[in-house]
Amino acid sequence: MANLEGAASAELVRFFHEELKLCKVGDGETVLVFTDANYAWPQHPPAIMSAARDLGAKAYLFVAPSDTKDISDRMIVEAWKAADMVVGCTTIPWLYTEAHNEATASGTRTLMISGPLAYLRRLFPNEDVTRRGYAGGKRLAAANEIRVTDKAGSDFTMRKDGRKGHVQIGISDRPGRWDNMGGGLVACAPLEDSAEGIYVVNPGDILLHFGWHVTSAPIKMILHEGHITKVEGGFEAAMLRDRLKSFKDPDAFLLAHAGWGVHHRADWNHCYGMDPESLYGSVMVSIGRNMFNTPDEHSGLGGANYTEAHFDICCRHKNFYLDGELIVNDNEEIVPEDLR
Repeated sequence: MANLEGAASAELVRFFHEELKLCKVGDGETVLVFTDANYAWPQHPPAIMSAARDLGAKAYLFVAPSDTKDISDRMIVEAWKAADMVVGCTTIPWLYTEAHNEATASGTRTLMISGPLAYLRRLFPNEDVTRRGYAGGKRLAAANEIRVTDKAGSDFTMRKDGRKGHVQIGISDRPGRWDNMGGGLVACAPLEDSAEGIYVVNPGDILLHFGWHVTSAPIKMILHEGHITKVEGGFEAAMLRDRLKSFKDPDAFLLAHAGWGVHHRADWNHCYGMDPESLYGSVMVSIGRNMFNTPDEHSGLGGANYTEAHFDICCRHKNFYLDGELIVNDNEEIVPEDLR
């Protein structure tokens, strides 16, 4: 362990010290850094541990076997629940799991960290993103209907009555909260049976789980009673349709969450990480699993879809309405002054 901690560079330790300080890590707390052998930035976990200890916390490292498929093993779940904060530096998909819901329900706050230092530094939390995020989350929580349109023919509505407004600002600072370092967005889970209309994904938009910009032709999806009933278009439409069909589950065709980006430093040219999800004035309407939830007022989707499918789609130049009020216009401007 001493050798592992010694491998952390002073620059990285200082950087993560500032992040953990924003997350209110302090004296007497227990921080668990959860990782696996396939994580692409092995220098991060020891630096995070050193930073946590500099802030007075007890820090532990949990290295999961590389063949671990999820975090449902009781040893992992109980370790997460025993920590005040878990920092996930891992390739294991843990966000949309009952194990993570159980950990946050116990009061553990969690933070996902993934990406090189330059990326994390560019998207480091800041006051403007935090202000926009929470203002948008409150507006979203209070709304009942979402409508999305664009010049290419998108026009669909979704109900969200009673669903919370989820906020990502890159800081996990309250009991039971989750966040993703680099994030800057607001979102919610629509009622699963409510989506109606036409959803067009245009060339230049991003199919995040493929890591591609759409290039061949627009993807046109017909929505009825929450489900995508038809997927039309070119090569990318066929790939998306085949991916969703592969789960052999009709609920793979339900919309998962919808919202907009609030981060002015996000870069659309990156087809990974939080950049396309967080780009200021972009709109994300995603498909599939949405049962992730936490006890925090502005963290979690609270959806009811347990399908194994989850597919994020990030779009530009769309109009996003809440209860008839234009929130984001197709020039990628956030319209209400109090949300900018």
